[in-house]
Order: sequence, then C-alpha cells, then structure tokens
Amino acid sequence: MSRDLAFGGASLALALGYFVVAIAIPESLLADVVGPQGLPRTYAGLLGLLSLVLIVQSLRRGAPAHGDPDARAVIPAARSRMWRVAGMLAIGVTYVAVVPWLGYVLSLSGLIVATTYYQGGGFDRRVAVVALSGALFFWLLFVVLLGIPHPAGVWPSLF
Repeated sequence: MSRDLAFGGASLALALGYFVVAIAIPESLLADVVGPQGLPRTYAGLLGLLSLVLIVQSLRRGAPAHGDPDARAVIPAARSRMWRVAGMLAIGVTYVAVVPWLGYVLSLSGLIVATTYYQGGGFDRRVAVVALSGALFFWLLFVVLLGIPHPAGVWPSLF
C-alpha cells in the first residue's frame, strides 16, 4: 500500500469523525442562515473530497515495484516532501498555541512571516509589510466586516 493511499484513508476517517462532531453542535436561536454547523460541516466535506481525490490518484498510479530504480529515487524526494509538510504543520500548531496570548493580528503576522521564510522567501522589509497588512486585512474582514470575534491576547489587559 502506498503512503498516499494510507494518508488518504486516514484523512477520510478524520473527515468522517469531524463531520460527526460537527453535526452534534447544537443549533442556536440566534444563529444565522449558515448556523454554527455550517463551516465545520463544509470543512469536513472538503477534507473528505480531497481525501477521496488522493485515494483515487494513488490507486490510478499504483505502487512502484521494489526492483525499479526509479522507485528508489522517489523515496528521498518523498522524505523531503514529508519534512516540508511537517515543518508547515509545526508552524500552524505554533500559531494555534500562541494566538490566545499574542492576539490575532500579531499571531497572524508571525504566521505569514514564518511561512514565507520557511518556503524560501527570506525576511526583509517587504515581507514584514505584507505580513502586517495581510493580518490587518483579515482582522478587518473577520472582526469588523463579518463580526466574528477574535482572540485579543494579553494586550487589552496591559492598557
């Protein structure tokens, strides 16, 4: 069994579990048209769909033969990709861990900077401006325009 097939199956199981949890979210009398279940159910559906695409692609490709020299060349590339994915996951986990303390804007700015640097973009004044303006854009979009509360962090308690 290929790693893509195994990961696709695991992701599909995760999507199903997430969907079961999402539909258990109680409805509120104050809910809008989408309701509190809308976004989590959409995420579960998208994860399930992407998992199925990965499974189908894996089955179409088939497993490489062990004696094939090209198959041995794929293993180092796959490990490299695995480490890149693990690094991106670590950046995301760090963001989730620090956002309650640093607040949304500062944490999102850090997420953008870290992702840009990790992907080989370096760090200069332009990256800092893009990170800060991107974080402010998303803050304006979600907090001001859509009215979705965000973690303020420790900053309000300092002033």
